[in-house]
Parts: sequence; C-alpha cells; structure tokens
Amino acid sequence: MQIQEEINQLVGSYILGVLISLGIGLILGLEREYDKLKEDNGIAGIRTFPIVTILGFTLGNLTTIYTVWLLIISLGAFILFLAFNQYAQNKELRSQDLTTNLALITTFVLGIMVSAEYYRDAVATAVIIVTLLSLKTRFRTVIQNITSIELFAFIKFAIIALLILPFLPNKTYGPDNLLNPYEIGSIIVIVSFLNFIGYFLVKFIGSKRGIILTAILGGLISSTAVAWNYASSSKASPELSKKYSAGIIVASAIMFPRLAFLAYIFNSAILVNLILPFGLLTLVCIVATLLLMRKDDPKPDTNIKLGNPLNMLNAIGFGAVYVIILFAVYYSNQFFGESGLYYSALIAGLADTDAITISMSKFALDQDKLTLASSVIIAATISNMLVKLGITLFKGSKTTGKLVGYAFGTVILVGIIYILIIRS
Repeated sequence: MQIQEEINQLVGSYILGVLISLGIGLILGLEREYDKLKEDNGIAGIRTFPIVTILGFTLGNLTTIYTVWLLIISLGAFILFLAFNQYAQNKELRSQDLTTNLALITTFVLGIMVSAEYYRDAVATAVIIVTLLSLKTRFRTVIQNITSIELFAFIKFAIIALLILPFLPNKTYGPDNLLNPYEIGSIIVIVSFLNFIGYFLVKFIGSKRGIILTAILGGLISSTAVAWNYASSSKASPELSKKYSAGIIVASAIMFPRLAFLAYIFNSAILVNLILPFGLLTLVCIVATLLLMRKDDPKPDTNIKLGNPLNMLNAIGFGAVYVIILFAVYYSNQFFGESGLYYSALIAGLADTDAITISMSKFALDQDKLTLASSVIIAATISNMLVKLGITLFKGSKTTGKLVGYAFGTVILVGIIYILIIRS
C-alpha cells in the first residue's frame, strides 16, 4: 500500500492507471498476436488490446465527471461494433474470431476495473484469461482423448458437487449429533475430486512413461489398485520383478503425504502429529524404491486399470464406508475406550484409509485427542500395508513378494514401534 502511494506521488494516479492498463493489454495482446501469426488470421493483436484496455480505463475515469451512462453506452457500442465486425467476416473466420472478440470485451472491462483501482484483481484476472487462451492446443488434445465414460463421470461429479451438495441439510442427527448430511456430502465431493485429479494425471502424464512415474500418479488414486495390477504384471513378466516391486512400494509412499493432506483439510492441528511418523514411513518406502530402480531395465507397457474414480456408486459407497467407520469409531470409543479405536482402525484399514483418516481428524478437533487420533491413523495405514503385502504375495512373483515384503515389513515395524513409543 505504501509503495502504491509512492508511485502515485511520482507519476500521478491517472498515469499509473494507464501504465497498468497498458501492461494488462500487452499481456493479452501478446498471446493473441502469437496466435494470430500461428493461425495466419485474427482481428486484434499486440496493439489493439492495450488500446482497448486504456479506452476502458479512460471512460471509467470520465464517469466521475459526467455520468455512468457514458460508460454503459460506450460498452454497449463497443460490443455492437464487434458484433457487426463478426457478422461481416466469412463463416470460416467467424468461429475463429469469437474468442478474440470475447477477450476484447473482457479487456475493456479490465480497463474499467483499473479505473476503479482494482489493480491486483484486474492483473490477476488478465493472467487467468491469458492462461486459458494459451492452453487452447492442450485443451483440444485433452478433449480429443476423453472418452464418453469419463465425460459422463465428470457430469455426475458436477451434479453431486453443484446440484446435490448445496441442498443437503446442514444439520446434525443421530447419537451425540454424529451425522451431518452436508458434511458427509462434502467429504464425498472432496475425496472424489482428489481421485479425479489423480485419475487424469495417470491418463495424460503417467501412462506408458515408466512403471515408477505411473505408480506415483496411480498412488494418488489407490495404492492398493497399483499393488493389485503390478503384482499380476510381475508374475507375467518375472524379469521385471524389481521394477514392479519398486512401483508397488513408491505408490504406497504416496499414500502417506496424501493422507496427511486429507487430515489437514479437516483438522489442521493434527498435521503436526503426523509429520514425523508419516515422514519416516515415506522415507523407508523411497529408500527401498531407489535401491530397486535400475536404469538399464526395459520399459514395458504400464497402462494400469484404475477404474473410474468418479463413478456414482463408488462415491456413494465411500460415503457408506465413512458412515460405518464413523459409528465404529464412536461406539468403539464408548464401549472399549482407546483400545476400541485401534480395533476399528485395523478393520477400516483393510478396506480404505481415507475414511478412517477423515473420521479421526474430526475426532481430534478436541486438542486433547490429537496424539490418540494420529496413532490410530498410523495403525490404519499399517493394516492397509498388510493388505497390500498379502495381495503382492498372493498375486505376484516370488521375487516381487520377497522384495515388497522387506520394504513393507520395515514400514510396519517402524509404525508399530512409533505407536508404542507415543503410547508409553
């Protein structure tokens, strides 16, 4: 704020606004000029956009002297001018110039924002718009590779997040006000969104680019799914057992920071209690992965079938698992105390670590329960590691089972020792 006042005194508020408008126009105009040269067409570029921004800024300033109708009529006339120009183009150029016209209207409005001294907001908006404009080729590539199943899955997610969630009652029900429909719906949306991001990272970045990279990205969705697929692949291709073992281990390493982030969303205070144990367990997995990696190994096809993370039944199923675990944690604590929480964590970890992590994070909103909740979450991850070890031993090659067994055995041992230390 002090810097802004010093600049105002140096160049004057009007010249400052002109310079900011010029900068915004140049940001957008440079991208449109590049696109115009590449496509060999276009109606506006690096000169037009700055002029439009400064025009909007100047008219915005003149409203303080004359009337706001000057600005309204000018904006309407500008839009009408672009519409006539658009209509005058041949059919082939109309669709190509539509985006530029919309960008010009937005640029005019950004100039008005500068006149109202919304400097940061205007610049931030310009950066977002130029990012969208410059990603046209990427967007087309992504859209061309999206299947109808993925499209409908995204629509279902949008329905849950935008049409169903806002209308769920934000009231508590059940014993000790345990259930909140809006809260449960929010949890489903958050976890589904995280899975959605991981799914498309695997699809557009990790697929066929190496076992390790695919395993890392696959771990964002489900390290258990990675273990299932890679264990089967290792039995089919025993000579690649070390690579597949490293993939299974590194996918599990991703589980710990992912769960830490999930816990932070619902209770930021619990992160302090999870950083050390999760850091140690992640380090064990990473060291084991580095020891197993070999640069001279061939790279097989690494398309792993992780399913559709936005499937409606999966989302509802996760909500059901969360509610069951919520009741399990509550009644275990009621009847068995701390021991009951560990029992519920071990059972929950056999199927899913996300739900128990969220449940215990909320359970620890009472600061006195942070240590207990963090150790229960660690117990759930140990249970989940046992499941993945069993999958690897059952479905994988002997070498894969042995190598993963060493790594996961170390993780389980470190986790148990840490729980015993903090409980003593």
